[in-house]
Amino acid sequence: MKNKKWMAILLGGIMAASLAAPCSVSAAEKTTLTFWHAMGGTNGEVLQQIVDDFNASQDEIEVKAEYQGTYDDTITKLKAAMQSDSGLPDVCQMYDVGTKFMYDSGAVIPVEDKFESTGYDKSSVMEVISSYYTVDGKQYAMPFNVSTPMLYYNKDVFEAETPPTTYDEVLEDAKKIVDSGAAPVGYSQAIYGWFFEQQLAGLGVTYGNNDNGRKEAVTAVDFDSNGGGLKVFDMWKKLYDSGYFEDYGTTTADTQTAFFSGQVGMIIESTAILKNAVDSSPFEVGTGYLPRIEQNDEGGVIIGGGSLWLTDTGNEANEDAAWKFIEYITTPDVQAKWSMGTGYFAINEKAYETEDMKAYLKENPNFETAINQLKDSPVNCNTAGVLS
Repeated sequence: MKNKKWMAILLGGIMAASLAAPCSVSAAEKTTLTFWHAMGGTNGEVLQQIVDDFNASQDEIEVKAEYQGTYDDTITKLKAAMQSDSGLPDVCQMYDVGTKFMYDSGAVIPVEDKFESTGYDKSSVMEVISSYYTVDGKQYAMPFNVSTPMLYYNKDVFEAETPPTTYDEVLEDAKKIVDSGAAPVGYSQAIYGWFFEQQLAGLGVTYGNNDNGRKEAVTAVDFDSNGGGLKVFDMWKKLYDSGYFEDYGTTTADTQTAFFSGQVGMIIESTAILKNAVDSSPFEVGTGYLPRIEQNDEGGVIIGGGSLWLTDTGNEANEDAAWKFIEYITTPDVQAKWSMGTGYFAINEKAYETEDMKAYLKENPNFETAINQLKDSPVNCNTAGVLS
């Protein structure tokens, strides 16, 4: 009797093991990817949900998202991994100003190398966005968290029916705001290099030579000889000397706080703060295009933010899997979710055709300002940004 009992236990164990074996093999065959990113707070939570959704959508790839801190922290850690030739992530988010480093590193695989083999439609990403990450005619990274600057204004203190389109009009409206006592300061902007570059692009001129580094490497700035730098600085001085402008320094958050608290009637800032501006301000927020220095300027805006890069790990299976993850992130539904959850642009124009995004834009018309401004920007070496 005892022998029969032990035989039953043994057979039961064998059957359990045989049933579990296929699952164990399947788990072992799953490709695990490391994804480094710099998205904290709400943005990080939205990104993690996207990663979780991707992992749940199939059973071949498992992406592990790892927050690295700030953009600067991320590039520092990536440089260390490159130097030691170990511990590279399969996918890495990098901010816009790190593009030249990534291109020069020799440790990345251009995303365009994956387009043909997977039938990816390059035109699904707006050209004015992809052009920033295109070098020598090839797209090296996939734009992800994309933003541009635009004008923000306090509708409660604004007398004009429409926002100013030039900085002369900004000055006129700033004077009205201050003189009426509606706000202590009419206009402000952080003294920030990105705004300087944007205002040059608005003039329709380059920052650096060799077509902003798109033809050959930048060897000198252009803004000193093309007249753009002088026009921008003259405009800054005119605003400052007016008495209706306040300089809150180089930390962009300080200017934002002054606007949110109602101390300033108008500012220019990234589209990425739109959600925070609306949620944090006790007044109705209005938006407008980035003002022009001269009425007849035919320039546009340059994208900022970050992109996703495929690193050259030497593991082809991982590289193919990493591309599938990036490809998933660019789909209309995922881009709509990312855009609505964070305030960044959806890089795929079809995202704006989804029912959820249509409803969101109807409820948040300020966001359409950013979309229309980007669509109205010409595609050229000025709006592609300086590669240096």
